[in-house]
Order: sequence, then structure tokens, then C-alpha cells
Amino acid sequence: MAARVPAKMKSADVTRFAHRAAQLDRYKPIVSYWCDYHIVQQILAKGLHTADEECMQYTTMLMDKLEQAKTEHANEDAILDDVAAKAYIEQFGLDTFRRADDAVRANQASKQTADTFQAAATFLDLMTIWGPQEPEIASKSKYAKYHALRIAKALKAGEDPNLSNPTQEPATEETMSDPDDPEVRQINGYTQPSVEDAPDAFQLSSMTSAHRDVTMESPAPQTSLATTGAPQSHPDVSPLQQPSPDRTNSAGGGYFPNVPTFTSDSAAPALPTAPPAEPMDHALLPQEDPSMLDVQNYYAGPPKASVPMVPAPEIPSPTPQAPSGGYRSDDASVMSAQKHAKWAMSALNFDDVGTAVKELRLALNSLGAR
Repeated sequence: MAARVPAKMKSADVTRFAHRAAQLDRYKPIVSYWCDYHIVQQILAKGLHTADEECMQYTTMLMDKLEQAKTEHANEDAILDDVAAKAYIEQFGLDTFRRADDAVRANQASKQTADTFQAAATFLDLMTIWGPQEPEIASKSKYAKYHALRIAKALKAGEDPNLSNPTQEPATEETMSDPDDPEVRQINGYTQPSVEDAPDAFQLSSMTSAHRDVTMESPAPQTSLATTGAPQSHPDVSPLQQPSPDRTNSAGGGYFPNVPTFTSDSAAPALPTAPPAEPMDHALLPQEDPSMLDVQNYYAGPPKASVPMVPAPEIPSPTPQAPSGGYRSDDASVMSAQKHAKWAMSALNFDDVGTAVKELRLALNSLGAR
């Protein structure tokens, strides 16, 4: 049974806290404790305990009750620790507010809803114990008080309180489907292609092969280029030296300058005896996007699949002839070469030139180029 609040203390707006403290004393002792604490805080701050004997006795009774609660809940952080207490009261107040607000949104407001709003406002106002209310908490407290009064007035007038409930505005189409939202862009087909969307080297080679002639499966055009214009094969290799300064800061980590390094070791001495197709293998290197190495196009593709870095006179192949040794173009060999070429690119991304050269040589071996 709650003690009656002295008349001289009612002006301090403590009655509603005393009512909730008595209401929750058995069910929510922590909330009841902080309601009593807030009352004592207001009394002492305004000096109401000295107003008369009744006020003094009331204040003393509340202080004794607080000390008893601290003893009974000696291990309760929500009483002994301010941070835990603030979080506890805030959560309890918001939960109470949410129950009443849900009833209004569902057009099920009643007398109980008005009382729940009043309780929520009281619990949220307890937050002033630990300093000024945050704007969101203060706004919810004001909202709860307004709707508690609105519902009570409607019920007193014999009206349905749900008729004056605030209307819920439907979300606009712009809010519901933001065109910049990644999921919306994906649904509309506007998703910007990413690196993951690009096909790997094997897929690129498959697409490229669809545009080649049947006769293009052999590296014969390379032989014809070497036999009809052998002096041109060496100038074709030299352009690899030029783009290297521009590629220094690229993601390839200096890919092109390293390739001529091993071609000069093997291709030049082999010119008098080996088939002249090998120098052309390296001449085709600039044709591909350095971000996606396609070994099949490097070593088996015809010149007309090349990028403009190869001089135009080299595109025609009047008399294709098969090289003496021949390359392996079966699926297993091509996939093995692609695998080693990808590893070479990965090594170059980490500036591991030695491993890159090793993997490129393995790729050549897979195709029977060496």
C-alpha cells in the first residue's frame, strides 16, 4: 500500500511516480526503486522535506525504503551501477511505450492504452535521474502524454478514440524502391559489371574460338609470317619494350617488361635451327588485355584475332603451312597452359618475377612450344 503523498509535495510532480512505484513494488522492484529515488531527488532538490512534519516523515520513509532495497538487491547491477540502471529503465520505458503505440497503430486504442501511455511517459521521464533526456526519449515522452490525454478525452466524451488516431502515410514509391539501392538496380538490370562478372581465360578462349576458321586451329600463319617476312619478327618483339614505363604502376606489376627477358634467352639462339614460329608467340603478347591472360590466343590464335599492336601487313596469311614440330591444342593441354598463365599473372601481382617466368615456361611446355 503506497503512502499518501503530502499535499505540499504534489506541486513537485511526484504523485505519478509514487503511483507507479507502488504498482510495481512486487513485480518490478528495480523500476519501483528508481521511482522512489526520483521522488526523493525532487524533494531534496526543492527543499520540500522541510515544509512540515508530514513532508519530513514521508521523505524519511522513502529513504529508509531505498536503503532496504539496496540491501535486498546487493548483487543487482541495475540498482548499484548507474550505467546498467539507465539502460534497464530506458529499455523498460521503451517497451511500455511500444505496447501502447502498437495498439494505436492497429486502431485498438482503449482505456488501457491511455494508462499504458501514461506509464510509459513516467518511466521515460525517470531518465532525467542521470542527466538531461536525449531528444528521442523526450519526444516519445511528449508523444505518450499527448495520446494518453487524447484517448482519455475521447472516452470521457463517449467517442471512439480510434477515430482520432493518427493516419499512417504509406511509403512513397521513391522510398520503397530507391533506384540507387543495389538490390533495386540488380532487379532492374542496372547493376554495374564487376571484376567477378568477367569470364575467365577459358571462357574467353571458347568465345574467341567461335569466330575462327577451321584452318586457324594450327599456328601455320605464324610460320608464314616468319618465312615471308622473317626480318619483321624482330621489330614485332621490340614494341614490348615501349609500354613498360607506362605499365609500371598497373595492377600487373610490370608484366610486359618481364616477358621479353626469357624470350631473349631462348628465341634468339633458336632462330637458325628452330621453327621461326616461336618469336611470333611473344609478338602476340601485347594483343591481350593484361588483366586477363589467354594462353590459347597467345600461342595458337591467328594474327587476325590480334589487337592493333600487330602491324596490319601481318594480318594476311597467303600460304599457311604447319610448323615442323606443331603445337598441342587438345583441351587438356590448353587448360594446363591457362592454369600456369594465371599463376604467372598472380605472381606478377606480387612482383615475383621468377615464379612468373617459371609458370609461363610451363604454359609453353603444355602447348608443346618448347
